[in-house]
Amino acid sequence: MTDEPTAEQQAAMDELDQLSADYDEALNRLEDARDRLAQGVIRHLRSRTLRPAQVDAHVPWDRNYVAKIARKAGVPPLRESTVTRRRGETK
Repeated sequence: MTDEPTAEQQAAMDELDQLSADYDEALNRLEDARDRLAQGVIRHLRSRTLRPAQVDAHVPWDRNYVAKIARKAGVPPLRESTVTRRRGETK
């Protein structure tokens, strides 16, 4: 018995290798598109071109994720918090 694959097995392995490469390429394109979209969200929120509600109406993410992206990028909130801390409380 040999370890050499049959022609049919080799064709199947070649097909799976190609499909895996296609999948990896699609994932890379998705990651690039996601990064570009996040940068666009940050740019428009930072410049105040659009309000957060307008942004999340045009992206595939909900408002909480849009807010998370903005916070992580250091985009200041539209308004400061109106809640005050009680004495002795910390963040």
